[in-house]
Amino acid sequence: MKKILMILALMGLTAGYVFADETINKDSDSMGKTITVRGILVDTSCYFEEGQKGDEHDGMDACGKNCLTSGVPAGVLVGDKVYILIFPAKAFADYVGKNVEIKGEVYGDNLIHPQKASVVDKSGKKPIKLSGFEMM
Repeated sequence: MKKILMILALMGLTAGYVFADETINKDSDSMGKTITVRGILVDTSCYFEEGQKGDEHDGMDACGKNCLTSGVPAGVLVGDKVYILIFPAKAFADYVGKNVEIKGEVYGDNLIHPQKASVVDKSGKKPIKLSGFEMM
């Protein structure tokens, strides 16, 4: 598990810039700046290992939810780029495979500390409760 998390961290830190149709608002010097991204919420383990974007895959129900509940980092897939959420993954466990909008501070190229999160569907935005999960 430690090896997988280390690989995920290294992949996240070395990911290149990707232009996407989804909403990305950021400055060129974005260290600690607030950005908003829209994309698909993924569990980073199954996404990086197998390209899985949903909650149920490989014959397993709620695999993505189980991964996030066990501490695998959550990510937001925007085009071909994954933004890693620096936040307890349990807060996002019920939303794997859904379209989300995350607003928060960006560090490096793709690490986001969420300040606000919503699920986005046909009926609009529904907030994701982040209180009670804050780190430190």
